[in-house]
Amino acid sequence: MFANNTGENKVLLLSAALCLTFIANQYLWLLDHNDISSVLIGVSILTILFFVLKTARGNSGVTFAVLLLCFLCVMSLGSATDGWDARSIWLFHAKRIYLDNNLLAQFDNYAAFSHNDYPVLLPALSATLAKIIGHWNEVFPKATNILFMAPPLLVIGLVFTPLRFSFLFIAGLFTITGSNLINGYMDGILSLYIVAILILLAILFLGWKDKLNISKPTLTAAAMAHLAVLAGIKNEGTMAALIILFCLLLSLAIDRIRINIPKLLLVFLPGFILSAIWLLLGHRYGITNDVATSGSFMSTFTARLMDAGSLTLIVVALYHQTWSVFLLLIIGLIYMYQFNQSTIKTVGFLLCFGLLYSFSLFFVYLGTPHDLLWHLATSARRTTQPVFLTFMACFLVLFMDIASANSTLKIKQP
Repeated sequence: MFANNTGENKVLLLSAALCLTFIANQYLWLLDHNDISSVLIGVSILTILFFVLKTARGNSGVTFAVLLLCFLCVMSLGSATDGWDARSIWLFHAKRIYLDNNLLAQFDNYAAFSHNDYPVLLPALSATLAKIIGHWNEVFPKATNILFMAPPLLVIGLVFTPLRFSFLFIAGLFTITGSNLINGYMDGILSLYIVAILILLAILFLGWKDKLNISKPTLTAAAMAHLAVLAGIKNEGTMAALIILFCLLLSLAIDRIRINIPKLLLVFLPGFILSAIWLLLGHRYGITNDVATSGSFMSTFTARLMDAGSLTLIVVALYHQTWSVFLLLIIGLIYMYQFNQSTIKTVGFLLCFGLLYSFSLFFVYLGTPHDLLWHLATSARRTTQPVFLTFMACFLVLFMDIASANSTLKIKQP
């Protein structure tokens, strides 16, 4: 069956298979993970990557994605892990899983500063790689970040065609995320998955890029697998999935497109179930989130909402660059209205997500129990990366349609 698939279908199926392997690895740790389990996960990943390499030979975008992954892997292995979050949260959780041989090691709430409520989908894979090589290393397990970027990058390489648009996206990605792709932080990875999911859902539900030779079941499987991983990257992943669902329903309602409830449930429900399982496990062990359960969120929220100084700090941190991007997108939308309506729907969908996600961050910072200046200074630049990368994707969607329209006009000219 796989051999009879088109190249585009193969790429998406392989990206979905990688996502499902990451998820399977996490739950194998719940079932007394051993050396055999680690080897099986390693062999599965290598097999999928082998088929990706075979598929890449006939697709320039996928080839570019593979070469980029190789470059990032070298860069990751050649850099130390010195960021606080990277070292004291993600690699620390991975090290605890490896040493204790237990996925739920952090639920003893040792070192509460390391945010023991955070999901461990990626740390679990880091622990598996450490098991394969036989010892813990402070650099090598960080390379799992690069493996995690493979599925969304394959989607980007497949969809953003011709190749120059993939180049533009990657240039924007490096500009927006910087070293966060290789230094052990999760925000760049989270941003990539969000954009890939938005693009997959736009193709599946809004009819964008309908000329791609991809079957609906393959698109559904890919979107479902990417969403399931998104919910397990970090807490913001579940929040992003909820916002994506709301924006998709809103877009379908505005455009009067029939809402296929079974398909929506198939795409979103697995991710929400996996997220709920982790939350229930944390609740069972008494692990709480420092922001949501501090007992002062609403009182702090109300106080800062009435304080012009606090509002100014948050607005400047989150929107001092975003507003100009949004203005340019609006101008682009006005210009693009004469072209493909599926492009307008897609850009509207992406814009809706970017704005609502930024608003959700605004509310989180309003209620944070931490010192506002410190919290903004240490996280605002990272947490807004999904917003900027989504806007970058909006620009590319517009430019791709402009390029397509111009090429069509040239063909029609005598």
